[in-house]
Amino acid sequence: MLTLYLASLVGLGAVVGGVILALDPYDSGRFSLFAAKGVPEFGPRLTAASRARQSGIDAAIIGNSTIQLIDPARLSALSGRRVVSLTIPGTGPQEQLVVARYFLGHHRAGEMRGLVLGIDSTWCSANGRLELTNPFPFWLYGESDLDYLGHMMRLATARATIQKGKLMLGYAPAARADGYDDYEAGRAWDPEAAHQRLSQAGVDAMVPDQDAAPDDIAAAPLLAQFLTRLSSNVPVVLVIPPRYRNPEAMPAAHAAARQRACTEAYRKLAQARAHTTLLDFITQRDIAGSDEFWDPIHYRAAVARRMEAAIAAALRKGE
Repeated sequence: MLTLYLASLVGLGAVVGGVILALDPYDSGRFSLFAAKGVPEFGPRLTAASRARQSGIDAAIIGNSTIQLIDPARLSALSGRRVVSLTIPGTGPQEQLVVARYFLGHHRAGEMRGLVLGIDSTWCSANGRLELTNPFPFWLYGESDLDYLGHMMRLATARATIQKGKLMLGYAPAARADGYDDYEAGRAWDPEAAHQRLSQAGVDAMVPDQDAAPDDIAAAPLLAQFLTRLSSNVPVVLVIPPRYRNPEAMPAAHAAARQRACTEAYRKLAQARAHTTLLDFITQRDIAGSDEFWDPIHYRAAVARRMEAAIAAALRKGE
Protein backbone atom coordinates (compact mmCIF):
# COMPACT_ATOMS: atom_id res chain seq x y z
CA MET A 1 0.00 0.00 0.00
CA LEU A 2 2.82 2.37 0.91
CA THR A 3 4.58 1.54 -2.34
CA LEU A 4 1.43 2.36 -4.30
CA TYR A 5 1.04 5.63 -2.41
CA LEU A 6 4.65 6.64 -3.09
CA ALA A 7 4.32 5.66 -6.74
CA SER A 8 1.16 7.79 -6.99
CA LEU A 9 2.98 10.78 -5.49
CA VAL A 10 5.88 10.38 -7.89
CA GLY A 11 3.49 10.03 -10.81
CA LEU A 12 1.49 13.10 -9.76
CA GLY A 13 4.68 15.09 -9.32
CA ALA A 14 5.84 14.08 -12.77
CA VAL A 15 2.52 15.13 -14.31
CA VAL A 16 2.51 18.47 -12.49
CA GLY A 17 6.14 19.08 -13.43
CA GLY A 18 5.41 18.21 -17.05
CA VAL A 19 2.49 20.64 -17.15
CA ILE A 20 4.61 23.42 -15.64
CA LEU A 21 7.39 22.91 -18.16
CA ALA A 22 4.98 22.57 -21.09
CA LEU A 23 3.06 25.76 -20.24
CA ASP A 24 6.33 27.62 -19.60
CA PRO A 25 4.88 30.22 -17.20
CA TYR A 26 7.76 32.69 -17.63
CA ASP A 27 7.92 32.20 -21.42
CA SER A 28 11.60 31.29 -21.35
CA GLY A 29 11.27 29.02 -24.37
CA ARG A 30 12.79 26.04 -22.55
CA PHE A 31 10.83 22.78 -22.77
CA SER A 32 7.68 24.64 -23.86
CA LEU A 33 5.10 22.83 -25.99
CA PHE A 34 3.06 25.93 -26.86
CA ALA A 35 3.71 29.04 -28.93
CA ALA A 36 4.71 32.10 -26.93
CA LYS A 37 1.81 34.33 -25.88
CA GLY A 38 3.60 36.57 -23.47
CA VAL A 39 3.31 36.40 -19.71
CA PRO A 40 1.07 37.79 -16.99
CA GLU A 41 2.38 40.72 -14.98
CA PHE A 42 4.70 38.86 -12.60
CA GLY A 43 7.02 41.84 -12.11
CA PRO A 44 10.01 42.82 -14.24
CA ARG A 45 12.46 40.34 -12.68
CA LEU A 46 10.43 37.51 -14.20
CA THR A 47 8.72 39.09 -17.20
CA ALA A 48 11.99 40.32 -18.73
CA ALA A 49 12.77 36.72 -19.71
CA SER A 50 9.83 36.78 -22.12
CA ARG A 51 10.37 40.31 -23.38
CA ALA A 52 14.06 39.79 -24.07
CA ARG A 53 13.46 36.97 -26.53
CA GLN A 54 10.69 38.54 -28.59
CA SER A 55 11.19 38.36 -32.33
CA GLY A 56 11.24 41.63 -34.24
CA ILE A 57 13.15 43.45 -31.48
CA ASP A 58 16.57 44.82 -32.40
CA ALA A 59 17.48 47.11 -29.47
CA ALA A 60 17.09 47.07 -25.69
CA ILE A 61 17.26 49.36 -22.68
CA ILE A 62 19.08 47.73 -19.75
CA GLY A 63 19.17 49.23 -16.26
CA ASN A 64 17.14 49.89 -13.14
CA SER A 65 14.57 52.49 -12.08
CA THR A 66 16.97 55.36 -12.82
CA ILE A 67 16.40 54.73 -16.54
CA GLN A 68 12.96 53.14 -16.27
CA LEU A 69 11.10 56.23 -17.52
CA ILE A 70 12.77 56.06 -20.95
CA ASP A 71 9.86 55.03 -23.16
CA PRO A 72 10.77 52.27 -25.66
CA ALA A 73 7.95 53.31 -28.01
CA ARG A 74 9.17 56.90 -28.20
CA LEU A 75 12.78 55.78 -28.51
CA SER A 76 11.78 53.42 -31.32
CA ALA A 77 10.06 56.23 -33.20
CA LEU A 78 13.01 58.61 -32.74
CA SER A 79 15.77 56.13 -33.54
CA GLY A 80 14.25 53.88 -36.19
CA ARG A 81 14.89 50.85 -33.97
CA ARG A 82 12.44 48.39 -32.41
CA VAL A 83 13.21 48.83 -28.73
CA VAL A 84 12.23 46.83 -25.67
CA SER A 85 12.74 48.00 -22.09
CA LEU A 86 14.39 45.39 -19.87
CA THR A 87 14.81 47.72 -16.91
CA ILE A 88 14.46 46.07 -13.51
CA PRO A 89 14.23 48.28 -10.38
CA GLY A 90 16.64 47.51 -7.58
CA THR A 91 19.26 45.83 -9.74
CA GLY A 92 22.93 46.55 -10.34
CA PRO A 93 25.66 45.58 -12.81
CA GLN A 94 25.67 41.84 -12.11
CA GLU A 95 21.96 41.33 -12.70
CA GLN A 96 21.82 43.76 -15.62
CA LEU A 97 24.71 42.11 -17.46
CA VAL A 98 23.02 38.72 -17.02
CA VAL A 99 19.87 40.12 -18.63
CA ALA A 100 21.91 41.74 -21.40
CA ARG A 101 23.66 38.43 -22.16
CA TYR A 102 20.29 36.68 -22.20
CA PHE A 103 18.98 39.27 -24.67
CA LEU A 104 21.97 38.78 -26.96
CA GLY A 105 21.56 35.03 -26.76
CA HIS A 106 18.08 35.27 -28.26
CA HIS A 107 18.96 37.56 -31.18
CA ARG A 108 21.33 36.83 -34.04
CA ALA A 109 24.27 39.18 -34.47
CA GLY A 110 22.86 40.68 -37.65
CA GLU A 111 19.59 41.55 -35.91
CA MET A 112 21.13 43.78 -33.27
CA ARG A 113 20.89 47.52 -33.90
CA GLY A 114 21.45 49.06 -30.50
CA LEU A 115 21.93 48.66 -26.77
CA VAL A 116 21.27 51.31 -24.12
CA LEU A 117 22.79 50.78 -20.67
CA GLY A 118 21.97 52.88 -17.62
CA ILE A 119 25.20 53.55 -15.69
CA ASP A 120 23.95 54.78 -12.32
CA SER A 121 25.71 54.80 -8.93
CA THR A 122 25.50 51.01 -8.60
CA TRP A 123 28.08 50.85 -11.43
CA CYS A 124 30.49 53.05 -9.46
CA SER A 125 31.54 50.66 -6.68
CA ALA A 126 35.29 50.35 -6.43
CA ASN A 127 37.96 47.97 -5.20
CA GLY A 128 36.22 44.83 -6.42
CA ARG A 129 33.03 45.36 -4.42
CA LEU A 130 29.84 44.45 -6.25
CA GLU A 131 26.97 43.54 -3.95
CA LEU A 132 23.44 42.34 -4.59
CA THR A 133 20.89 44.48 -2.80
CA ASN A 134 17.83 42.41 -3.78
CA PRO A 135 17.19 38.75 -4.66
CA PHE A 136 17.38 37.98 -8.38
CA PRO A 137 16.36 34.87 -10.41
CA PHE A 138 19.72 34.18 -12.06
CA TRP A 139 18.46 30.65 -12.81
CA LEU A 140 15.87 32.05 -15.22
CA TYR A 141 18.48 33.86 -17.33
CA GLY A 142 21.38 31.42 -16.97
CA GLU A 143 22.52 28.66 -19.32
CA SER A 144 22.06 25.70 -16.96
CA ASP A 145 18.96 23.63 -17.76
CA LEU A 146 19.48 21.67 -14.54
CA ASP A 147 19.42 24.82 -12.42
CA TYR A 148 16.35 25.99 -14.32
CA LEU A 149 14.52 22.68 -13.75
CA GLY A 150 15.31 22.75 -10.04
CA HIS A 151 13.82 26.20 -9.59
CA MET A 152 10.77 25.44 -11.71
CA MET A 153 9.64 22.72 -9.30
CA ARG A 154 8.43 25.16 -6.66
CA LEU A 155 5.06 26.27 -5.32
CA ALA A 156 5.58 29.81 -6.63
CA THR A 157 6.08 28.44 -10.14
CA ALA A 158 2.94 26.30 -9.86
CA ARG A 159 0.98 29.44 -9.01
CA ALA A 160 2.59 31.25 -11.93
CA THR A 161 1.57 28.38 -14.21
CA ILE A 162 -2.06 28.81 -13.18
CA GLN A 163 -1.83 32.50 -14.09
CA LYS A 164 -0.23 31.60 -17.42
CA GLY A 165 -3.06 29.16 -18.10
CA LYS A 166 -5.60 31.92 -17.48
CA LEU A 167 -3.72 34.14 -19.90
CA MET A 168 -3.69 31.47 -22.59
CA LEU A 169 -7.44 30.96 -22.15
CA GLY A 170 -8.15 34.69 -22.36
CA TYR A 171 -9.05 35.20 -18.71
CA ALA A 172 -6.05 37.33 -17.75
CA PRO A 173 -4.21 40.17 -19.50
CA ALA A 174 -0.62 39.88 -20.67
CA ALA A 175 2.13 42.10 -19.37
CA ARG A 176 3.02 44.98 -21.66
CA ALA A 177 5.24 43.55 -24.40
CA ASP A 178 7.65 46.49 -24.68
CA GLY A 179 8.36 46.50 -20.94
CA TYR A 180 7.53 50.15 -20.30
CA ASP A 181 6.51 50.85 -16.70
CA ASP A 182 5.68 54.48 -16.04
CA TYR A 183 6.31 55.11 -12.34
CA GLU A 184 4.51 58.45 -12.67
CA ALA A 185 1.22 56.79 -13.63
CA GLY A 186 -1.45 57.42 -11.02
CA ARG A 187 0.74 59.76 -8.96
CA ALA A 188 -0.38 63.34 -8.41
CA TRP A 189 2.41 65.89 -8.80
CA ASP A 190 2.75 68.24 -5.83
CA PRO A 191 5.53 70.77 -6.59
CA GLU A 192 5.74 72.05 -3.03
CA ALA A 193 6.03 68.57 -1.51
CA ALA A 194 8.62 67.60 -4.11
CA HIS A 195 10.64 70.75 -3.46
CA GLN A 196 10.61 70.03 0.27
CA ARG A 197 11.78 66.44 -0.27
CA LEU A 198 14.56 67.56 -2.57
CA SER A 199 15.75 70.39 -0.35
CA GLN A 200 16.16 67.94 2.51
CA ALA A 201 17.96 65.31 0.43
CA GLY A 202 21.68 64.87 0.86
CA VAL A 203 23.53 65.69 -2.33
CA ASP A 204 26.02 62.87 -1.78
CA ALA A 205 23.54 60.14 -0.95
CA MET A 206 23.65 58.43 -4.32
CA VAL A 207 27.44 58.18 -4.70
CA PRO A 208 29.23 55.26 -2.98
CA ASP A 209 31.09 56.45 0.11
CA GLN A 210 34.58 55.65 -1.07
CA ASP A 211 37.46 57.21 -2.93
CA ALA A 212 38.29 55.69 -6.28
CA ALA A 213 40.36 56.10 -9.40
CA PRO A 214 38.93 55.21 -12.83
CA ASP A 215 40.85 51.92 -12.87
CA ASP A 216 39.30 50.92 -9.53
CA ILE A 217 35.68 50.84 -10.75
CA ALA A 218 34.77 47.17 -10.38
CA ALA A 219 32.00 46.90 -12.99
CA ALA A 220 33.85 48.66 -15.82
CA PRO A 221 36.00 45.65 -16.86
CA LEU A 222 32.91 43.42 -16.63
CA LEU A 223 31.11 45.71 -19.05
CA ALA A 224 34.13 45.85 -21.35
CA GLN A 225 34.25 42.06 -21.44
CA PHE A 226 30.53 41.86 -22.17
CA LEU A 227 30.82 44.32 -25.06
CA THR A 228 33.29 42.02 -26.80
CA ARG A 229 30.28 39.76 -27.46
CA LEU A 230 28.75 42.48 -29.63
CA SER A 231 29.70 43.27 -33.20
CA SER A 232 31.62 46.54 -33.29
CA ASN A 233 28.97 47.85 -35.68
CA VAL A 234 26.24 47.70 -33.01
CA PRO A 235 25.70 51.14 -31.43
CA VAL A 236 25.99 51.17 -27.64
CA VAL A 237 24.85 54.12 -25.54
CA LEU A 238 26.07 54.36 -21.94
CA VAL A 239 23.68 56.66 -20.08
CA ILE A 240 24.64 58.24 -16.77
CA PRO A 241 21.20 59.28 -15.48
CA PRO A 242 20.72 62.68 -13.88
CA ARG A 243 20.58 63.17 -10.13
CA TYR A 244 19.03 66.15 -8.46
CA ARG A 245 21.50 68.82 -7.48
CA ASN A 246 20.42 71.58 -5.12
CA PRO A 247 21.45 74.72 -7.03
CA GLU A 248 22.05 76.52 -3.72
CA ALA A 249 24.43 73.91 -2.34
CA MET A 250 27.87 72.80 -3.40
CA PRO A 251 28.53 69.06 -3.58
CA ALA A 252 31.10 67.69 -1.19
CA ALA A 253 34.51 67.54 -2.81
CA HIS A 254 35.01 63.83 -2.16
CA ALA A 255 31.62 62.97 -3.69
CA ALA A 256 32.37 65.01 -6.81
CA ALA A 257 35.77 63.31 -7.13
CA ARG A 258 34.23 59.85 -6.83
CA GLN A 259 31.67 60.63 -9.52
CA ARG A 260 34.36 62.03 -11.83
CA ALA A 261 36.39 58.83 -11.42
CA CYS A 262 33.35 56.69 -12.22
CA THR A 263 32.41 58.76 -15.25
CA GLU A 264 35.98 58.69 -16.52
CA ALA A 265 36.11 54.89 -16.25
CA TYR A 266 33.13 54.51 -18.58
CA ARG A 267 34.26 57.35 -20.82
CA LYS A 268 37.53 55.47 -21.42
CA LEU A 269 35.53 52.34 -22.18
CA ALA A 270 33.36 54.21 -24.68
CA GLN A 271 36.38 55.75 -26.38
CA ALA A 272 37.99 52.33 -26.75
CA ARG A 273 35.06 50.84 -28.69
CA ALA A 274 33.67 51.95 -32.03
CA HIS A 275 30.04 53.15 -32.15
CA THR A 276 29.90 53.68 -28.39
CA THR A 277 28.65 56.91 -26.83
CA LEU A 278 28.66 58.10 -23.22
CA LEU A 279 25.84 60.49 -22.30
CA ASP A 280 26.46 62.17 -18.94
CA PHE A 281 23.25 63.82 -17.71
CA ILE A 282 24.63 64.52 -14.23
CA THR A 283 26.70 67.39 -15.60
CA GLN A 284 23.73 68.98 -17.39
CA ARG A 285 22.90 71.56 -14.75
CA ASP A 286 19.71 72.70 -16.46
CA ILE A 287 18.37 69.21 -15.75
CA ALA A 288 20.07 68.36 -12.45
CA GLY A 289 19.29 71.77 -11.00
CA SER A 290 15.62 71.74 -11.92
CA ASP A 291 12.71 70.64 -9.73
CA GLU A 292 11.64 67.97 -12.25
CA PHE A 293 12.43 65.17 -9.79
CA TRP A 294 10.30 63.01 -7.51
CA ASP A 295 13.36 62.30 -5.37
CA PRO A 296 17.12 62.67 -5.87
CA ILE A 297 17.35 59.92 -8.52
CA HIS A 298 13.87 59.62 -10.07
CA TYR A 299 13.03 62.32 -12.57
CA ARG A 300 9.82 63.30 -14.31
CA ALA A 301 8.61 62.78 -17.88
CA ALA A 302 9.95 66.12 -19.13
CA VAL A 303 13.48 65.00 -18.26
CA ALA A 304 12.94 61.56 -19.80
CA ARG A 305 11.78 63.11 -23.09
CA ARG A 306 15.01 65.14 -23.35
CA MET A 307 17.07 62.06 -22.58
CA GLU A 308 15.22 60.03 -25.23
CA ALA A 309 16.09 62.58 -27.90
CA ALA A 310 19.79 62.45 -26.98
CA ILE A 311 19.82 58.63 -26.79
CA ALA A 312 18.09 58.32 -30.18
CA ALA A 313 20.64 60.68 -31.74
CA ALA A 314 23.47 58.57 -30.32
CA LEU A 315 21.92 55.38 -31.70
CA ARG A 316 21.60 56.93 -35.15
CA LYS A 317 25.16 58.27 -35.16
CA GLY A 318 27.22 56.83 -38.00
CA GLU A 319 24.27 55.56 -40.06
